[in-house]
Amino acid sequence: MFEREITPSRALNEITCSIQALELRAIVRYVGEGDLVAIAELYDKDEKLIESGAGKGPDALIGAMAESLEHYGTFHCRQSQRSRISCDSIAVQRDAQCDGILASLPNTNELVECFRLTALDDKRELFVPCALLHPTADNNNTGSRETRFLSRYASNSGIAFGCTKAEALLHGTLEVIERHLLSQFFLAVCAIRPAMDLYTPSKALLAEALLHRPYALEAASKLQIIVIKDESGVYFSVAFPKMGPGDLHISPIGSGCSLDICIAVQRAVTEQFQSSTLYGISEETSDRKAFDMLSTSDALKSLIDFSPLKNLKLRTFEPTSEGQTSTVAQQIALLQRNLKSVGKAIFHRTVAQYANTNIVTQIYIPGLDRFNIIRKGQLVAPQHILLNNTKNRGN
Repeated sequence: MFEREITPSRALNEITCSIQALELRAIVRYVGEGDLVAIAELYDKDEKLIESGAGKGPDALIGAMAESLEHYGTFHCRQSQRSRISCDSIAVQRDAQCDGILASLPNTNELVECFRLTALDDKRELFVPCALLHPTADNNNTGSRETRFLSRYASNSGIAFGCTKAEALLHGTLEVIERHLLSQFFLAVCAIRPAMDLYTPSKALLAEALLHRPYALEAASKLQIIVIKDESGVYFSVAFPKMGPGDLHISPIGSGCSLDICIAVQRAVTEQFQSSTLYGISEETSDRKAFDMLSTSDALKSLIDFSPLKNLKLRTFEPTSEGQTSTVAQQIALLQRNLKSVGKAIFHRTVAQYANTNIVTQIYIPGLDRFNIIRKGQLVAPQHILLNNTKNRGN
């Protein structure tokens, strides 16, 4: 129960109650071998499919139901109140100064729809363009030419469901940090930033992370698994096939992040399983777009199959009990302190509130990278380049 405040059985009951309160019906099932990947579909009274979600790991069924509610809250519930803020006002916010995306907004009075986010202590607020936090199909067609770049960086990253608000905030924060570290990993693979200290899990750690399940361990033996310890205190892990993409355009990857190294590795490996198991037409289309873009660049083409890492001999991480007894609230506080020490702050908003204490929130941490989007075929720049361009623009 390391990152949860209630037991799995109680979580399942509460999630089921929330779905029923919406007058929806859930159909949940495992997909593939090993019972490590599941999907949940929500239907209304007319048997119309309303939303879906996927889950991975030992509690895949619960995870799939939770993600279906996360998606329902994101795309079907009324979003928090929006404010129209001028571009120059957004860019000069104190907490926006370290964020290359927000700082890249033009110095004009053009109004942009924004969500209001608050710091965890509720003492500060931050207005962030809706186009950045809530991607929609028409984002590319709104705003002026100078603000449409926001759609390239748009992501639902940081949106998380929790049976309690603390759970949602912790998982949203970890997801945003995970995407940032995945971005840093991509930049290092492309030699755009200095190399990172890379490790791999020992056999004992991998077995513990995968609960000694034979199928999971056999499947994981075909993956290259990387582990990184970050200054924020978290462990980050990424997994991809040792043999490359095979019949696919680019190698399917999985990544995970946690204060617990076992959870980070488990998330990365089972997400890779999920990516491979649920691969379909939409993924093929996205990967083709990514391949076409990455293959034209000598630097970026390394992200197709991570070939620079194939022959590396990595040091191993062993299992550790570090942080195992921390409560959810203590983990949030630790992340908040560690981020503050490097000049970063956590901001959040409520996306949807369900029955009992079930909730969906979204986290945004100004200054963290979204370069991971490059592997979706979107031409994006890392934070340091965006900030440098902004400084040059001001000179």
